[in-house]
Amino acid sequence: MSIAMLSAISLICADAALPAAALSSAAATQAAAAQPTKEAAQETPLAAAERDMPAAPGAASAAPGRDAGTADAAEIVAVPKSIEDALVFADESDAAVVARLEAYLAALKTLSGDFTQVSPSGGVTTGKVYLRRPGLLRFEYDPPTPLLVVANGGLVYVRDEALETTDSYPVRTTPLKFLLQRKVDLEDARVVGVDRGVDNVAVTFASADSETEGELTVIVSAPEMALRRWIVRDIKNGVTVVALDNVKTGERLSNRLFETPDAGGIFLDN
Repeated sequence: MSIAMLSAISLICADAALPAAALSSAAATQAAAAQPTKEAAQETPLAAAERDMPAAPGAASAAPGRDAGTADAAEIVAVPKSIEDALVFADESDAAVVARLEAYLAALKTLSGDFTQVSPSGGVTTGKVYLRRPGLLRFEYDPPTPLLVVANGGLVYVRDEALETTDSYPVRTTPLKFLLQRKVDLEDARVVGVDRGVDNVAVTFASADSETEGELTVIVSAPEMALRRWIVRDIKNGVTVVALDNVKTGERLSNRLFETPDAGGIFLDN
């Protein structure tokens, strides 16, 4: 599967805006490096990944000396004990934090909103997302991106209107499966890392199944446990960061949103 296709497939189910600060300027990064702050010491995996991601068009480049295309979602700076005590769920084991995330995802039935994606190449795309768990999703990219992604029946369909092609892949071969499952399958999902911030946690999953390509880091605000964004690392070490804005949960979503195309056909348009 190509990196571009995996990046498209990875666009599933997150719940927070991608703030302008997420694509930080080199000047700000250099200032932070020169004079470390408490906030820098508390940098979460998500913040580390965002710092290392390529900047959006018009924004300054990533911090000098860092390879933006190989940011590690599970990388976190050493945290002094005094600050560590202030981190969310500091007194809970990693297993307990993972259990909290599992319970939250199991209770999440529907979600809709706007998404922003920063790809491994630095491209920024936006659009609409609709999720109905388990197993159903729809991602509509804003123009000029000609893509539409729909998951249904255990397959992910990727429609390219410019090329007039529709490709499909089994959900089980993508990290997407951890978000679409009714319940995270811990016999398959290998927990790579659990990282805490002052108001969020990040859990990184890899699969025990060799057919599944890449890793998925799920970031939720805490302690209230609300999905904010996710990070996908593909098999070639490319990192895709996705975030949502204007999110609504618990609303009824029509079956029509998740209809799959006929071979060579056209996806449903709202």
